[in-house]
Amino acid sequence: MVVMHFGGSEQVFYTWWGNALKGPSGAPGDLHPYFALFGLMHWVGACVVGYMVLPMIYLKLCKRRIRDYYIGPAGFIRHIGLYLALVTPLLLVVWRVSYLPDFQRIYPFYIFAGRSFFDLIAWELLYGLQFFALEFFFRGFFLQGLRASMGYGAVFVMLVPYCMVHFLKTAAESLGSLVAGTVLGTLAMKYRSIWGGVLAHWIIAIAMDVASMLQKGSWPSRFWP
Repeated sequence: MVVMHFGGSEQVFYTWWGNALKGPSGAPGDLHPYFALFGLMHWVGACVVGYMVLPMIYLKLCKRRIRDYYIGPAGFIRHIGLYLALVTPLLLVVWRVSYLPDFQRIYPFYIFAGRSFFDLIAWELLYGLQFFALEFFFRGFFLQGLRASMGYGAVFVMLVPYCMVHFLKTAAESLGSLVAGTVLGTLAMKYRSIWGGVLAHWIIAIAMDVASMLQKGSWPSRFWP
């Protein structure tokens, strides 16, 4: 989580890549057209390293099988209808809260998502990768690691750091993460698959971005910038 939060910060991104991503003139304030997207790519990369790569290295060093940590799709595929049933009413909630100024101020994270469909699609694919890494850490590595000693009680231990990663968003999302984390964690342990959480997170995230863009009138009108 330290790698994700601090390694993926804007400050680190500017330090590492700021000079390489200046605009054609190289003047102060002249930035590469995809500077913001590269910044988010840096953040997603930090999430992948912190949430997935380091835990996988640890598992390999401990001679444990990564496939035992709920990355298989079988349990998810057999119960995909359940996950879709859980997500559907949340889409109505997303549309309702999309009218709120705080919601529109935060979403989408990528400020140029409405510039073109390329920008929007590129960002949502990056977002999906981040959700896979997050689900692997919280609903796979975390829960399977504690399963032998705590059983389903591991879900409630996982909720503490999982809720904390939402503190930079809204209070409603922080509270909602407790409910979502309990449900997704329980299902991940029951069906031994993180893919339901990945799908649910990704669908809701795309819906939040789309709803916010529609409310602000920033829907893209062309494919390329």
